[in-house]
Amino acid sequence: MEESQIEAMIASPPERDELVVQLFSKLGGQWGEIFREKDIYLIDLYFAGSEPLRLNLDSVIQALSRSKLELMARLESK
Repeated sequence: MEESQIEAMIASPPERDELVVQLFSKLGGQWGEIFREKDIYLIDLYFAGSEPLRLNLDSVIQALSRSKLELMARLESK
């Protein structure tokens, strides 16, 4: 099994009211943060020189899961 290239750390940054999960790449710095806002879990994705892209975490997980299953099915049918 391949070693994960992502590290997730629980943190309490001063600008947040609650705990968050900070996402780091083992090859570089922080690339995202998961947090709760009004009972909805969100993820901020960081890009150099721009504001974070804020997405609904459940929507991201569902889209990635569906995409992986579809890609696997298409690649295995060849």
